[in-house]
Amino acid sequence: MPFFSQWKLRFLLALQGKRCGVQVLSSVDSTNLLMKTLARENKISAPYLITAHTQTAGRGRLGRTFVSPKGTGLYMSLLVSPPPGTDPGKLTILAAVSVCKAIEEMTSLRPKIKWVNDLFVKGRKVCGILAEGAGNMAVIGIGVNLKTPPGGFPPEAGIAGALDTPIDREKLCARIAAHFLAGMENLQSPAILDFYRSRMPLIGRDISYTENGQQKNARVTGVSDNGGLMIEKDGKESVLRTGEVTLGSQAFSFLE
Repeated sequence: MPFFSQWKLRFLLALQGKRCGVQVLSSVDSTNLLMKTLARENKISAPYLITAHTQTAGRGRLGRTFVSPKGTGLYMSLLVSPPPGTDPGKLTILAAVSVCKAIEEMTSLRPKIKWVNDLFVKGRKVCGILAEGAGNMAVIGIGVNLKTPPGGFPPEAGIAGALDTPIDREKLCARIAAHFLAGMENLQSPAILDFYRSRMPLIGRDISYTENGQQKNARVTGVSDNGGLMIEKDGKESVLRTGEVTLGSQAFSFLE
């Protein structure tokens, strides 16, 4: 199965005019961890793609676990070499845009983005993104829940959901990678941020966030050019660069 998937991915990427190293595994602790190790040991070069049918130690932002059941999701990492001085936030934005575009091209679904890196369908989180540094390169980890595992997601998966619609795993992976690599060629294009903003219904909503250990409330006014969340509090505007936001009692109803 890994050999067939690897061959198929190379073929699909070539059809879209993109070439990169490809490695497909049955199981791995984390595609991001493996990618960083191989990059650090100079065993691979960018661009490079690793996917696995399951992860035993999938990782999300803020030290969280990304539950990765076998055969029910797409777990992939891309190694890229961004231009010097590239803001990491732009890579996360590009990844979210790439996943949205691929899903919309292949299904009737229209995912929505919850800042900074989560994609939702019908009020449930179907995709998480983790961008990490690897020397002068970057590793972009993407996990997409394709279908609900037998018995459902475990409690630690929180509000996880799945696309639950017919979709070819390798085709989706290749389209995401192709969109991302194409975006890397013109990372400053305003079209990328415009698309991101169009899929982010957080704008205009009241949120809670944590700053210096204290929970605060504010209203989202937009997304900065570097991907920061623009907020207004007590008549003053500021930009959140990192962190986690919550949406109060309305939770994720508007993400349905």
